[in-house]
Amino acid sequence: MTYPHRILLALAGLFLLGQAPAQATDYPYCMTYVQGWGGSIEQCDYTSMAQCQASTGGLNGTCAPNWRLAQNRSVYPDSIEPGATRGTRSRR
Repeated sequence: MTYPHRILLALAGLFLLGQAPAQATDYPYCMTYVQGWGGSIEQCDYTSMAQCQASTGGLNGTCAPNWRLAQNRSVYPDSIEPGATRGTRSRR
């Protein structure tokens, strides 16, 4: 390996070390459709319901909210801070 090749290899290594890791994204809408004998396929790649419905054309698919996101959301309201009371007005 020659000297210029080593420099290029070192620069490429430094460039790759500075990159941020990839992050998974959960999109809010999923399309489900049936493809042949393989069964149903779910694609959660859509940011809006309209975008999902536009993609179902010709696939006989259906769109629904992403069930993985619905599972992660809390069904309980935020807790009240200690010492705070509900339904009382502050006095002046």
